[in-house]
Amino acid sequence: MNRAIKKLSKTIEALAPVLFCAALAAGFVLAGYQVWRTARNETPGRRITLDFLWPTYTPQKVRYGEYLAHQYMEENPGVHVNLILTPDPYRKLQVMIAGRTTPDVAWMGVGWQQFADAFMPLDERVAADAAVQPEDYFPRLWESVHWRGKLLALPSSGQVGVIYYSKDLFDEAGLDYPTDDWTWDDMVRMARALTRDFDGDGAIDQYGLQLGQVYLVPFMLYNGQIADPEWRTARVDTPVTRALLDRYQALIYEDKVMPTPTTSQELGMLPMFEAGRVAMHAASGYAIESFRKVQFDWDVAPFPAFEFQGQRYHATGLWEEEFAVLWNTGAPDEAWRFARWCAGPEMVRWAALNGHIVPGRIDVAQSGDYLRSGRRPENMRVFTDSLSFAVPIYPHPWLKRIGIEFEPVLDQYLVGTEGQRIAAGEALARLQAILQKILDEYNAEHNEQPVN
Repeated sequence: MNRAIKKLSKTIEALAPVLFCAALAAGFVLAGYQVWRTARNETPGRRITLDFLWPTYTPQKVRYGEYLAHQYMEENPGVHVNLILTPDPYRKLQVMIAGRTTPDVAWMGVGWQQFADAFMPLDERVAADAAVQPEDYFPRLWESVHWRGKLLALPSSGQVGVIYYSKDLFDEAGLDYPTDDWTWDDMVRMARALTRDFDGDGAIDQYGLQLGQVYLVPFMLYNGQIADPEWRTARVDTPVTRALLDRYQALIYEDKVMPTPTTSQELGMLPMFEAGRVAMHAASGYAIESFRKVQFDWDVAPFPAFEFQGQRYHATGLWEEEFAVLWNTGAPDEAWRFARWCAGPEMVRWAALNGHIVPGRIDVAQSGDYLRSGRRPENMRVFTDSLSFAVPIYPHPWLKRIGIEFEPVLDQYLVGTEGQRIAAGEALARLQAILQKILDEYNAEHNEQPVN
């Protein structure tokens, strides 16, 4: 356990040095916190209190967390769930860990691996609990909550990138809708036909395509993860990825069927689609609830396959959501039961039917009430079908550093300086070197030796 604490402290220091200032401040109030915690545990009629960390990303997200806390207390009168709402659960958890005020259970998404040393391994509990079966979850999603052989969270959702498209704009252009087996060539052809300058002033009024909502990372994964399975060798720069990113850049600056990053930032990516200014829009399932409010008809299609040298490559990003139990919880059994319940069939079904998540459980995803709810999108199965070729985004404890060091290179590729951008090949070569350096430093610090 001491070794785990030391490793965790090093990880936090590498990821966010500034947090130690917050930790220092937390130290001054630690005694007061302990008094508050003890008093709060004396909630009348409640023998156990669970601190539950939850994000406030959207109003819908807040409603989801509030429902979980309220419903669990309704079903378990002896437990009080103290919902800790925060706009940044990662930073909040780092501060709480540094101040030794960790919650019992935490919602996590992409990037949970940075807390791998803080989470309770769940392998033995799953093996002893008939209510939790790995085969209940999509394999890619179940794999995504492991780090180097240990199960460290229970998955609830597998958000994947898909293409939302306006059926009304396709109908106006006389185009067939995207199919499940369409390709990048099909997408580019459609995007060109759907890009319009209605008044002839040289400014585009309607773009055919918008891929920026999911950023660039999913399109770097068509040839597989950016590192080997053990995260010891970088494999960012491959011929397939170079060809695909060349095509991506051309969509913006040569074909001009996709807004520039600056235009997207100024006008807003979701608002552009909602206003009918974009015909095809890449996003994950979180956009469903917002898009259900628009007046025009729309549906979804999977990310298209990319053809290169006679072969087809297929991928999309996987943004998993999961529930983790902190290793130093004072109520490990109840914390486990709560996390298991949050990721269980009833709550996953409720969240999926209300548009909060794409269900990570196979039984919910394949149920008739989910697939045929009578609400848009009609082709709901695209989300769960995409899990078969989805690739997790930066699933490494130092993902924050990876993202920070990648960002300037990707900005030079996407935007450039004074109109001068670097080509895909140069960008990927730089990213390859950056990632290898990060992996070498991480493995040296954690005494991880290469696998023979």
